[in-house]
Amino acid sequence: MTSPPAFSLPRIMGHRGAKALAPENTLASMKAAAAAGVSWVEFDVMLTGDGQPVLFHDETLRRTTGARGDMDRTPLSELRGLDATRHFTQKYSRRAGKRFKGQPDCRVPTLEETAACLLDLGLTPNVEIKPTRGLAAETAEVALTRLRKLWPADRPAPLVSSFERESLAASRRVAPDWPRGLLAEDFPADWREALAELDCASFHMYWRRTRRAEVAAVKAAGYAFAVYTVNGVRAGRRLLDKGVDCLITDRPDLLVPALAG
Repeated sequence: MTSPPAFSLPRIMGHRGAKALAPENTLASMKAAAAAGVSWVEFDVMLTGDGQPVLFHDETLRRTTGARGDMDRTPLSELRGLDATRHFTQKYSRRAGKRFKGQPDCRVPTLEETAACLLDLGLTPNVEIKPTRGLAAETAEVALTRLRKLWPADRPAPLVSSFERESLAASRRVAPDWPRGLLAEDFPADWREALAELDCASFHMYWRRTRRAEVAAVKAAGYAFAVYTVNGVRAGRRLLDKGVDCLITDRPDLLVPALAG
């Protein structure tokens, strides 16, 4: 068995850009994350009905855009006209939501637009492959083939993560030199075999189910350990004390000044 590749994660990483500061998975959210002081951002990539990679989390359009329909049946031409501020306005801030609504940076962005934005902001991406049903391998293949043409070789390589092991296997074929991270809600019994088989560099887990012994085991095996989605400073401190390397957060404006040092 080969050793895991040398790899390090930032202490604080923005989640879907900065989900609590601007509408998730939009260019506005990437800009809000950069303004809050992070150097890395996580976001979700799906394929549209006509096979184009865009930033989106759900299989249906309603939660973030208010539109009816499924992502895998909606062409890019229809998505381009959708405003993605609905969830942010309802959950976080009606006042800020009104400011974001209708702005070009708050539409569903393509992967190409996002890459250009990140390069301009100096951000490194954690690209979560979030496939619709039956498209685990294809989503990774299309997205990473496209991103490899866009991402300069002299910039830090993107991290590719997913809950779908088939997506990570495809990622290894398409972008073997880019690091991979396996996502899980619970600690899998076969974590060691899975991380080795997929040639991962990191393991990412739901923060409330993270235990000190598991963090120690994963790190002793040579992998970085990230947790999602941590939005409180006290919780973040406890997790760092457990040995966690990276806190993925909706609130980088809170965590960066308190915990980044």
